[in-house]
Amino acid sequence: MAIIKPKNATMSDVARLAGVSMKTVSRVFNNEKYVSKDKRDKILAVADELNFRPSLQARGLAGAKSHIFGLFVDDPSGDYISKVLRSTLNQCEAAGYHLVVEVLKERGNEAKLRQVLNSIKFDGVVLSPPICDDTVVLNALRTSGVPTARIGPGVPADDMGKVSIDEFQAAYEMTEYLISMGHTKIAFIKGDPNHACSLDRERGYVRAMQANGLRVQHDYMVPGMFSYASGRAAANMLLDLDDRPTAVFASNDEMAAGLLAVARERGVDVPGEISVAGFDDDAIATTVSPALTTVRQPVEEMAAAAFEMIMGEGADEEDHELSAVHQFEICVRDSVADIRAR
Repeated sequence: MAIIKPKNATMSDVARLAGVSMKTVSRVFNNEKYVSKDKRDKILAVADELNFRPSLQARGLAGAKSHIFGLFVDDPSGDYISKVLRSTLNQCEAAGYHLVVEVLKERGNEAKLRQVLNSIKFDGVVLSPPICDDTVVLNALRTSGVPTARIGPGVPADDMGKVSIDEFQAAYEMTEYLISMGHTKIAFIKGDPNHACSLDRERGYVRAMQANGLRVQHDYMVPGMFSYASGRAAANMLLDLDDRPTAVFASNDEMAAGLLAVARERGVDVPGEISVAGFDDDAIATTVSPALTTVRQPVEEMAAAAFEMIMGEGADEEDHELSAVHQFEICVRDSVADIRAR
């Protein structure tokens, strides 16, 4: 069967069409051992058909290691990224790698990315949201032949590691918890639209409301950007309504904290007059008052799994798993009232 040649073929294309991993392809071009003759012949045949010639950087993938590991983020602040950074740093220290953190603030910042990949030979890279869905970044890493794992991605990339939770189900279950506490007028603060998880969380909220026969009110769904300031803005919009919700589900804890602050300033009792729930279980969830009921996602464990997926024992095996779904948890604290008896 004739091979459909992709334009500017990459090592990823060779690996996909030959049915092997990128590391196996790299071993062939580096004349490394541990590749069977049949696989070697197939890889070379596919490469020849695609007119593929590996770059110097790609050729070094399975050769001498640089012992440099990369973490690409869009914003180094915030508790979520702090957890990812802390966990990845611990993994690197234990495995004898140096960690390089690259901040790619502008989506599709190809010039900076090219400079980074030309100047540093990464043994592996982990991508945090929303960088994990930036096709420019994904394609550049493929071309360079860098083993990559993504945390919480939305864009498919079967040749890269993927670590996630079921964002839809987590939001669904949190909404159902609020409903079980007697709430029927539940508002939702959306997340940053550049993050794939935002839509999944919104869908989970909407579906849970519908499944319980509750109307999703347009003025109860307000925009947010995963920031404290956007949480404050959303709070003012909701508290200005003539028909206020009895509960608000914020797409992350920072926005929920912003809502708590505005409620306190305006003399609105939480949870007496309005209940508040968040998502992530960041450090702020237990430092605000009242402590937040929220969805816990095990961010540090997910970051560690992403590292192990591409750098740990068994990462070179052809059949090793490139996808892992971690468990979330509903953390019940003090910010949600049971109003069933009202």
